[in-house]
Amino acid sequence: MTEAAVVAGQGCAASAAADSYAVLRQVRDRPSAMRYGMGLLKGWLYKFWFRMLGYRFTAGARFRVYGKLRLNGPGQVIFGSDVIVYDYVTPWTHAPEARIVIGDNVILGGTRFGCVQEITVGDNCILADARIMDTDFHSVRADRRSREAPVRVAPVRIEENVWVGAAAAILPDTTIGKNSVVGFGAVCMGRYPPDKIIIGNPGRAVLPLPTA
Repeated sequence: MTEAAVVAGQGCAASAAADSYAVLRQVRDRPSAMRYGMGLLKGWLYKFWFRMLGYRFTAGARFRVYGKLRLNGPGQVIFGSDVIVYDYVTPWTHAPEARIVIGDNVILGGTRFGCVQEITVGDNCILADARIMDTDFHSVRADRRSREAPVRVAPVRIEENVWVGAAAAILPDTTIGKNSVVGFGAVCMGRYPPDKIIIGNPGRAVLPLPTA
């Protein structure tokens, strides 16, 4: 056998091995690819269904739903691109002028929203099974059953790349600074700086983010 034939045979063997590896990789990745596709399909169906029901809902590219999404109310709900929904998410609005704005590449895992004015969530956030509200819903005055009793309403802002843990509460007039982490069960009221770990009730920024 000539040297050229040997080289050609080795090339064919290498090509066949590469093709076999590609096939095996496709088989291996098929469950995740199917899941991704199902999430896209479910996201599209939600967008279509909400439009048919007259909700003011928009979502960007590659919107994926692996849990359940329920809308309620007359306000506007805006999701950016690459938003993923897990568990049971409820972005509820309670006034026509209410706006819930979710940035790009945000993960929502069972998050509950109550909005009368505005709630904004920056890009790349992770929100667990937390409660985020821009209103107290009831007056804190003693005459709270009276129609004249004032109810606090103030915007909530969660900046980019924030992680909000499970059972946390983000209350009216709260800002969570960029990159910060809100710990399990924390109750946040007021302004919090970026790059901090927030814990407790009331929530306190107690530690900087680890650097390594």
